[in-house]
Amino acid sequence: MKNVIQVIVIAVLGFSSSAIAQQTYALDWAIGINGSAASLTIEAGDTVEWTWTDALNHSVTSDGDAQESFDSGIIGGLGSTFSYTFNQVGTNGYHCTPHSSSMFGVITVEQGLSIEDKFQKNVTTYMDQTTGKIMIQSLLTLTSFEVFNILGVQQHSGALVGTSGAIEMNGYASGVYIVVLHHNEQSVVIKVAKR
Repeated sequence: MKNVIQVIVIAVLGFSSSAIAQQTYALDWAIGINGSAASLTIEAGDTVEWTWTDALNHSVTSDGDAQESFDSGIIGGLGSTFSYTFNQVGTNGYHCTPHSSSMFGVITVEQGLSIEDKFQKNVTTYMDQTTGKIMIQSLLTLTSFEVFNILGVQQHSGALVGTSGAIEMNGYASGVYIVVLHHNEQSVVIKVAKR
C-alpha cells in the first residue's frame, strides 16, 4: 500500500510541475520587427502569441527548414493575434509572407528550461548612442537594475517595470559599464560601451 501511495504522489508532483512550466509569451508583430525583437528561446509546451501592432496584413509562417510547421494565414488589423504552442525541441525560423525581408524571427525550443534559463536567454539590450539610453527587452518582467563602472563601483540602481525599459546613461562618462538586470531573484549581467 505504501508503494502505491508513493507512486501516486510522485505522479501528481511530476504532473503539477510540468503543468506549471507551460507559459504563454507575447511578441509584437509589425513592419520592421525582426531579429532579436522577434526571437525567443522557450521550453517545449510553451505558447507564443503574436499581436499585430499595425493595421497591415501579416502572417506568421514557418520557414521551410523549421522544426515545426505553422501558418496563421494572412490576417489584418491592429490588435489581431495568432498563437502557436511549440511541442518539439528544435529551431523554428519564421517570417511574414508579405513582408519577409523586414519581418522574421526564430523560436528556439529547448527541453527543461528553468525560469532563470528563460530569463538569461531572452534579454536583449543595446546602447542607443543618440539618446544616451540602454534599451532593454525581456521575455520576463524586469524588476530592478544596477549599473557599475569597470572597477566594480556601483554608479546607479533603480526599479524597472514590465518587459521593456530604458536606463538613462547621459550623465555617465564614456567607457565600459556593467549592468545587472533583475527578474525577482534571477539576474543577467551585460556589458555596455558608452561613447
